[in-house]
Amino acid sequence: VSTQSTWESRLSAHRTTSMGIDRTGTKIGGRTGRKEAKCNNPYLRVLIKIYNFLGRRANSRFAQVVAHRLRMSKTNRPPVSTSKIMRYFKKRCNKKKIAVVCSTVTNDNRHTRLPPLIVCALRFTKTARQRIVSAGGQCLTFDQLAMVAPTGRNCVLLRGEVTARKECKSYGAPGTPGSHAVPKLGERKARMRGRKHERARGRRTSRGYKVKSGNA
Repeated sequence: VSTQSTWESRLSAHRTTSMGIDRTGTKIGGRTGRKEAKCNNPYLRVLIKIYNFLGRRANSRFAQVVAHRLRMSKTNRPPVSTSKIMRYFKKRCNKKKIAVVCSTVTNDNRHTRLPPLIVCALRFTKTARQRIVSAGGQCLTFDQLAMVAPTGRNCVLLRGEVTARKECKSYGAPGTPGSHAVPKLGERKARMRGRKHERARGRRTSRGYKVKSGNA
């Protein structure tokens, strides 16, 4: 009887104790994304609150995308040049629209003439702002855009190329067949020409890359 009672007590204790953490409501291994900005800029945090509110209450997909892009890191918010904005507004149907850029707008000296543009951005460089205003255009902030076009009517979202950074050119395995990655030599180029530099290159993955038997 004593053995049965101890077994029942152990079984009840095992049922009540929770083993590990119950992950409810989250997809294991799925992408979550940022819920809020990591920077402490009060203006940016207020903008995210405004566009979260517009996306929720006005049911605006435009406001939701803007709030998502404002929460991104700086590497995922590359700058946009005036030439890229001008290239989009070459079409007659796009001339009355507002260009919305969730990053910095920079100047491009290669174009001497600039059409009158209405651009909304987080930040303008000094020369970019001067050229847009002198051409008869407008430079808007995101709080002004929320008053003019809260649902994103006649607005066009533009963004720069994320992989245009210098660091992205060396992503991958340089020297691999079919790869266009740039090798990271840098300042070490002079002392990397020795006999023992990258021995067995092409024979194993730890030495740059490994050629398959069919290609050898």
